[in-house]
Amino acid sequence: MTILTAAAATAVALSAQTAASAAPTTTGQAKAEVNADRTAAAAASEKYDGAQAQEQALQHQVNILQDEIARQQAVINTETTTLGAVASAQYRDGSVDPTVKLMLSANPTEFLTQASSENQVDSNQAALIAQLVAQQHTLAAEKAQAAQELKAQQALLKQMQQAKASINAKLKHAQGILDALTPAQRVVVNAPAGGGGYTPPSSGSSYMSVSQIDLSGISAAARTAMLAAMSKVNVAPYVPGGSGPNQFDCSGLVMWAYAQAGISLPHYSYSDETVGTAVPFSQMRVGDIVVNESGDHVGLYAGKGMLLSAPRPGLTVDIQPLSYFGTIVAVRRF
Repeated sequence: MTILTAAAATAVALSAQTAASAAPTTTGQAKAEVNADRTAAAAASEKYDGAQAQEQALQHQVNILQDEIARQQAVINTETTTLGAVASAQYRDGSVDPTVKLMLSANPTEFLTQASSENQVDSNQAALIAQLVAQQHTLAAEKAQAAQELKAQQALLKQMQQAKASINAKLKHAQGILDALTPAQRVVVNAPAGGGGYTPPSSGSSYMSVSQIDLSGISAAARTAMLAAMSKVNVAPYVPGGSGPNQFDCSGLVMWAYAQAGISLPHYSYSDETVGTAVPFSQMRVGDIVVNESGDHVGLYAGKGMLLSAPRPGLTVDIQPLSYFGTIVAVRRF
């Protein structure tokens, strides 16, 4: 017991020492770690959105295939019954028709092919058998495709689970850092990251007021989308997978904003790279969709070098310098 108690005490001491060495030593270090965790969680959220979109599309395909399989099976059942009726009539006349063997066969397709090739059936039955063989092949192909797509769907569901686990782990780590800080330190750590020569206003997190956004000269769709997004600035929080109306992730905000203009967009920042019409980076206008951070982030251009977006966990929908979000990948316009 003494040895076990000593071992347990040593383990606790080592654990505490490790935790202490891993803990941020300054507010600046804490801020950097929390921002890194939140950025990683936001990137994982987009991976989750992408896998979810693909899974939903596959589920739709599987549903269509399953309906077609059911329809094909019903046709095959009807034609098999017809052949069976002919066989029964001939059986009563003293002849055993090959279709009787069909009804008892463990492999109808193989039997039908063989019977047809050996000319063991009359012309009417041959036509029915040929049709039935073709439908059996079609049904088998559809079942194989459905099985393949179900397997792919399971893989996507696994990706979604992994992305969600990554999100939760990053946010839990960030929250652990915040919990160890004083209230004053938490205010500093939670403040938007400075940079690019911009200083956030004291009244809120945005670096630009919505009243400063110039909506003139843009399309009706872009104007509607911008007005919708502007109404969420400093109000709606970032939530992984959020698509509105009161919480968003980055692609969820862009999707929801343009939906108010009747335009359907994917809930995935990487897919936003191909929507609308491509625009040179040098010709960006307010309301353009801007994809950056290697595709992990997307927002709406607010003019004056600013991006209106849902930045990452811990922040609300915000207007921040484009320079905060790395290299621009694509600019798209409606």
